[in-house]
Amino acid sequence: MKYVKILGLAAVAATALMAFAAAASATTLTSPTGTVYTGEIHAEAEVTPTLDGSFTTVTCKKSTVAGTIEEHGTGVTAGGLINTLTFGECNFPVTVLKAGKLEVHPIVVNGKGEHLNCLSGAVECTGTLTSSNAEVTVATSVGTCTFTTSSTRIGVLTPSNDLGGKEATLDIGSSPIPRTGGNFLCGSSATWTGAYKVTKPTTLYIDG
Repeated sequence: MKYVKILGLAAVAATALMAFAAAASATTLTSPTGTVYTGEIHAEAEVTPTLDGSFTTVTCKKSTVAGTIEEHGTGVTAGGLINTLTFGECNFPVTVLKAGKLEVHPIVVNGKGEHLNCLSGAVECTGTLTSSNAEVTVATSVGTCTFTTSSTRIGVLTPSNDLGGKEATLDIGSSPIPRTGGNFLCGSSATWTGAYKVTKPTTLYIDG
């Protein structure tokens, strides 16, 4: 069965913010490299997020997510609240009821859970993104559908380290997002795919 793909947008957007924060939890989030960054994270949809539903497919040509890193550092799960989450030019009306919170969880480098210097090129500097309390409603041809994240894995953050100094990216490929309201025809959950490019800061690094 296909599932609706609109929450993916919300989660994706929220994800962008946490993805950056996630990097910080592994080691240190910097921009430019060597300078700790605790400012705003702003990301724009680069690959159109889509939601495959049992009754339809929801797509949005535009989406923005922005927030400020609130938690980071050694031994801390990086994350923060999303201040801005928008979706535009969608084939069905999409309303963000709550932007939610994003967290970044460093991907374990070895069996001991050790994280080596990312800039050394010895490891992949990525982090798993999770979203909580992001709530999105979609007005479809069969009625309204509401989906809410709850520590839901939504994708992976790839920092500038692994992209030749280019903008960091957030690749979305979520776990099922539960339907918490609306028409049962929407299905019991939704999944989404898509990608966001970080436009602020222009580069984002993970230093060891």
